[in-house]
Formats: sequence, structure tokens, C-alpha cells
Amino acid sequence: MVLRTAVVGAGIVSENNHLPAVSRNPRTRLVAVCDRDESALRGAVGEYGGRAYTDAEAMLDGKALDWVHVATPVQSHRELAGAAIERGVPVTVQKPATTTREELDDLRELARDNGVPVSVVHNWLFYPVIRELRRRLAAGEFGEVRAVEATFTGEGRPDDTYRGEWVYDLPGGDVEEGMPHPLYLTLALGGVPRDADAVDVRTRTVREYDGFDYDGTALQWVTGEDVLCSVTFVGGSAPNEQIRVYGTEQSATVDISTNTIDAHDADEGPFHLLGEQLGRSATTAGNVARGAADTLREYGLDRVEERFDRHREESVDGHYYLFDEAAKALERGEQPPVPLAHSKWVLELMEQVREDARE
Repeated sequence: MVLRTAVVGAGIVSENNHLPAVSRNPRTRLVAVCDRDESALRGAVGEYGGRAYTDAEAMLDGKALDWVHVATPVQSHRELAGAAIERGVPVTVQKPATTTREELDDLRELARDNGVPVSVVHNWLFYPVIRELRRRLAAGEFGEVRAVEATFTGEGRPDDTYRGEWVYDLPGGDVEEGMPHPLYLTLALGGVPRDADAVDVRTRTVREYDGFDYDGTALQWVTGEDVLCSVTFVGGSAPNEQIRVYGTEQSATVDISTNTIDAHDADEGPFHLLGEQLGRSATTAGNVARGAADTLREYGLDRVEERFDRHREESVDGHYYLFDEAAKALERGEQPPVPLAHSKWVLELMEQVREDARE
């Protein structure tokens, strides 16, 4: 079965991810592209094919579709995804799924009532280094997880974006558009809060902005399994994207940018002696070397995929891997990875950040 697929939105995220992925994958066939920007639409159809539409309703009524990708500004997600759901077409929507929890609840109810699978693009969960980390966690290598920390810095200022001016309608501007990534990663690795009252949020601004409430935030929560989770997300600073997992048997620092998992066993240390310190340094150096080798290998594979338009089941591209897994699930009549329910706590945490910033 080849899924007749439409992509709504011909902007940056579609150009870089959705359109090439759908056109390359043998499980999908791009039959339609929709965008109100006729210039962007012509460019997308000219490169990737499919029929051009400037109206999503007309596209949904005019084409027999098996799958719709919604890759538009978040403010339009509820309306566009809802229109596809009402016609019985499975939907994959970019993150965040909606602008508010209320919209998300409405969309989940609509999907449930119509029996339509809807999924969200949490693509960082499918980066090779995160897939490996999740494999090790599932295999029990860390023992019982006690804490998960995510530190993501390097986003632009709220008033400086490459994504499009639509982000300026968000309370945190460009910073808020990037915030779902560390949130859904920490929720997936550490767990969800016991309840909404178990979350502590702090926000800050380092300068005055016209129309934006914050440019950085720190959140903490405790899960039902007593895992302490924390997220620091800061705009306008030097880039750093790291996750730390602390377990009873092993702990690790995951550097996403360098594709490195620096893992250490619980019996190492306490590092008072020179030999212990050198041993720790040697372990770290070995982990970094393996990360560098993996990066070179994956960079080469990525270039091969892109240059030769080659499909790979174990793609190193997080978007492509996720879309391929979603396509396989739809072929089987199953729910694709990252169902709408996974956005519940992402939106709850984002709304708590907005509330703290307003106060």
C-alpha cells in the first residue's frame, strides 16, 4: 500500500523535512501540496510534484487522501487538522500540536469521535543519539532513574526569527516556538508530572521586548515514580543542547549537538585520587571518540540519503525516521508514534510558562 499523501504548508519546515521525506519514501506518494503563498507553492510543486492548492478545504474535497501533513503556523493547526479529521483522513501535525490545551482537548475529542489517528512531530525523539539513549533506558542499563535534566540554550531572541513572522504572535515569540523540544524529550525520558500542581516554573527576561513576556524559563516537576525532572530553556545565549540522566546503576550526559553519550557506572569514583580522576577522564575521552565516529558515519549516511534520494529504514534524520515509522503504522491500521495525547503535558507546561511570565 502506498499512502496518497498531502502536505499543507510549503514553508521552511516542509521544504527541509516533509516534502523531501514524502517524495523519497516508497511507502508514500505526494499527491497534493497546499499553501496560500502561491510563490512558495509553485516552488514546492515544481521540485517535488503533486497538485497545487491554495485552499485546504478544496484539496481535502478534491483528492482521495490517505494521510495529511500539517506543517503550518501553530495558530492554524486546530482548524486544518480538524478539517482532515472530519473527512476521515489521518493527520500528522507539526509541534506544538495546538496553541492551547483547550484546542488540544477539542482536537483529541474530534479524532476520537471520528476514529482517526492523529500524531505529532516530536522529531528529536528519533535522533540517533536519543534512540540509543532510549534503548539503554529500556534495557535497564541505568537501573532506576532518579532524575532527568535538559538544558537547551542558543535559541534566538523572541523578536528575532528565521521561521516566519507568525511566531511574533506567540507570547514568547521565537523562543516559545522552539520550547516544545526539551519539554517532550524530558517528559518521554523522565515521565510526566504527578499533577499540574507538582510543576514549579520560573521565567525571566534580560531586556524589554515589545509584545513578548519572556526569553528564558526553568521548570521542575516530580513524576508519579518520584523522578525529578528539570528543563532549562534560554534564548539569546551560546548554544548548548544536553540531557543528563541519573540512575542507580549508571548516569550519562547526552550532548545532542555532538552525538555523544558520556556514560559512567555507579561504582566509579569518588574521584579524590589522581588515578580515579584520570580513569574518569579516559572513560569520557572514549565516549567522545565514539560519538565523533558515529557523527562522521551518520553525516555520511545523511549525505547519501539526500544526494541520491535514497530511502533507509534506519534513517539518521529524525523527521524522516518518524515519518517512516508513522507510514508503517498507518499501513497496518495502527496509531502512528507520538499520538496527540503526548502533547497534553507539553501544552500544560507551556501554558504554565506563559502564566508565570504574565504574573
